[in-house]
Amino acid sequence: MNIHLLVLLLALLLAAAIAVGVVLYLRLRQKEAFNDQTDNLPVPSETAAIDQYLYDRCCRYMTERRPFLVESFNLQDLANAVFTNKAYLSKTINNFSGKNFRQYVNYYRVMYAMELFRKNMGLRIIEMAQLSGFHSETSFLRNFKEVMGEKPSIWCSRMRKKYSKTF
Repeated sequence: MNIHLLVLLLALLLAAAIAVGVVLYLRLRQKEAFNDQTDNLPVPSETAAIDQYLYDRCCRYMTERRPFLVESFNLQDLANAVFTNKAYLSKTINNFSGKNFRQYVNYYRVMYAMELFRKNMGLRIIEMAQLSGFHSETSFLRNFKEVMGEKPSIWCSRMRKKYSKTF
């Protein structure tokens, strides 16, 4: 009976040693996997360059494709167009432009409205608003003043005077 007890005790010790070995092995593998992941993370300067590249792509897309002319254009539409997610894109736009997404889009709409007016100084303000993607004239007036620091009517009058003197 003593031999049986001794064999059982040795078997239990062997099983415990194997279990401890497996646990230590799994922890080591987990630590190595974590180190591999953190080794592949971009350093801050690389992250800034990636963010700058994304912001430049957004600006180029907005200028070339003019998606802001569609009233329903939203953050998800832009994220899809530049192949990223909404949260990351929103953060990048905020960091580089100092504007939230709505302000960023409305800036392009105002610039486009001004471009339209320079080409056709007979446009009325409501027409400028509608043609540049704004939901309403009120929204256009508010955003124009925010971007340009003056009412569109004042800006339009100044442009008419400026260009009437040159001809």
